[in-house]
Amino acid sequence: MPKFNKSERQYVKDIVNLYSLKRFSTEEIIREIYEVTKRKVTPVYISQVRKRIREEATKWYQAIRGGEHEYIYQFKQRIDEILWLQKKHYQIIETAKTYSVKQASLAELHRLNITLSNYFDVAPVILEETRPLQKPHPERKD
Repeated sequence: MPKFNKSERQYVKDIVNLYSLKRFSTEEIIREIYEVTKRKVTPVYISQVRKRIREEATKWYQAIRGGEHEYIYQFKQRIDEILWLQKKHYQIIETAKTYSVKQASLAELHRLNITLSNYFDVAPVILEETRPLQKPHPERKD
């Protein structure tokens, strides 16, 4: 089995993840990795990478779910990122000399506005779901 350096391992993991989502076969993933790295990997190696991806996703999900405010924090980070990108696109629109650059930036700004609007639509649901459950009153039989 070839030894990959850290950046190659990440790249291979990204290939496996993306191609698995697209329902590529193991053989197709192996071919793609070979085309990119010129190193052969086995189906067992692909299975190990898939297993690590699942374990990392599970660990991340448990960390997010376990921390009461962690999920809200991550959600806010995405909103802040969109706001930052919007600011950058407004700067591009104001300073760009060519119409095609302005048009591309306007199109991306529109997509960011839709994404941000969707985030704000689901924010109340997320905030409601992260609140601790109320314990039933001890004397009531619910």
